[in-house]
Amino acid sequence: MIDAPYEGLIPWTEQQLGGRVVSCVRQGERRSGGRPAFFIDTDCGDRGIVKVYARMSRGPTQSPAFGLGREHAVIEELHAAGIAVPAPMGHCPDPEGILLECLAGHDDYSLIRDDAQRDAIDRHFLDQIARMHALDVAPFAKRGLSVPTSAEEFALADLRVWEEGYERTAKRPVPLVEFARRWLHRNVPEAPERPSLIQGDTGPGQFLYEGNEVTGIVDWEFAHIADPMLDLAQIRIRDFYNPGADMKRWMALYAEVSGTPIDWPRLRYYTVKAMIITPLALAGVVQQMHPLTDHAEWYAQDLCYQRGTIEAIAEAIGAELTAPTLPEPDASSHAAIFELLEQNLRDELAPAFDDAYYQYRTRLALRLTIYARNAERLGPAYAEAEFEDLGVLLGRRPASEAEGNDRLLDLIAQAEPKQDEALVRYFHRHAVRAESLMAGALGAGEGATLQPVS
Repeated sequence: MIDAPYEGLIPWTEQQLGGRVVSCVRQGERRSGGRPAFFIDTDCGDRGIVKVYARMSRGPTQSPAFGLGREHAVIEELHAAGIAVPAPMGHCPDPEGILLECLAGHDDYSLIRDDAQRDAIDRHFLDQIARMHALDVAPFAKRGLSVPTSAEEFALADLRVWEEGYERTAKRPVPLVEFARRWLHRNVPEAPERPSLIQGDTGPGQFLYEGNEVTGIVDWEFAHIADPMLDLAQIRIRDFYNPGADMKRWMALYAEVSGTPIDWPRLRYYTVKAMIITPLALAGVVQQMHPLTDHAEWYAQDLCYQRGTIEAIAEAIGAELTAPTLPEPDASSHAAIFELLEQNLRDELAPAFDDAYYQYRTRLALRLTIYARNAERLGPAYAEAEFEDLGVLLGRRPASEAEGNDRLLDLIAQAEPKQDEALVRYFHRHAVRAESLMAGALGAGEGATLQPVS
């Protein structure tokens, strides 16, 4: 019924709900946000079957700054304030997890086909976000959330959490990430008029809907007190990877229901910040990839969000970008081997599993196979294009990838703001090439696009 590390969840749930667990199903796909999660049905006698959702700790990769106990406390306050969230039902200490009401509805915004339904859901969601932003932050401060008081704290306080994780886990610095970090520290915007509670990872895919209504906003792991423009930036970032919304219309709707005009320069700044969080969080993961993680998905997100970060900086500084011409793939003597492996995984192994989780694991392996095939066919030509680009940027072609990275990091450390545009253009070409090596295996990242909003 349940994996060994989580067996203690069953008796705890039964004690918490006063019933007997009759079903416990591990969530497949990545709808759990990459963390272990379970749908649990409990027979509670006269109350009937109580359906709950258990969000479990990510284990060693769980950020200590965003623990589940903290998330449960935020949801308690939001539920008490009448915001559409699942009812909180307890924080299990071992194995660590939180029990939440299992809400009805769908989370895939892209499935909405009816314009009237989409309009109603958009308005309901943005109304809930605007109401949340208007809440007094004092109850959340009493539950342990810090309140920023300066422009630097508003812009950088939570960014430092991700930077510390990056510095602790990454074995080597990532030049694109280093450039984006420096840009953010150099371009801190003015503070907002008042602090607001923000979800910190909001937008499409982070709420459930049924009919014309949002049944609940989910995933409050990264909630904190900050500038509400960061939440609007996060909506753009969620749409980047979960497309389907009209971002210009969403911004206009938010301004209407909140009575707060959009601060476009601050929104563009926070779009960069929202984008870079994923590469900061994943640098150590992808450099030391564990076979039991969502490996192919982490590779894909790291590549997509690195490109998105550079495109967001280009938007903020008004730089025009031109996509590089990609080399044609070489004929591969190993093509037949890759085709066999892909066919076995896709047509033989994946359909053989009834369990959604193991179907998902097989599809992850298929994505890795496609990535390896692309790298084998295109890797040498892409490396040559990279050396050519670095030679122009650095004034001399590097002799190796390691030398190129070292010299690029030195340039970033010494660069002045007037060099931003040249670096943005280089990093854009670099990111497009790197991402295209995973074409066909990017999953939701295939064709990810940052929608313009003004």
